[in-house]
Amino acid sequence: MEAIPEEILAKLAQAAQAGVDMGSPKAVVTHMLGQGEKESILYFYKPGTIEFDFDKYESAVKEMRNRNL
Repeated sequence: MEAIPEEILAKLAQAAQAGVDMGSPKAVVTHMLGQGEKESILYFYKPGTIEFDFDKYESAVKEMRNRNL
């Protein structure tokens, strides 16, 4: 599995610090959209599709929590 970009982990940490429910990808995406983070959101989509990659999202959230960001 590829390494999760530091920028993505930082954006997830910002969402968590803002009190966003990290168990809800929809809530996180909505928060990121409100922050103008369209490019960061695209990271969580499967390449060449419009399908959200829940495994990639959960892995990134787990990594962010493990690093205590």
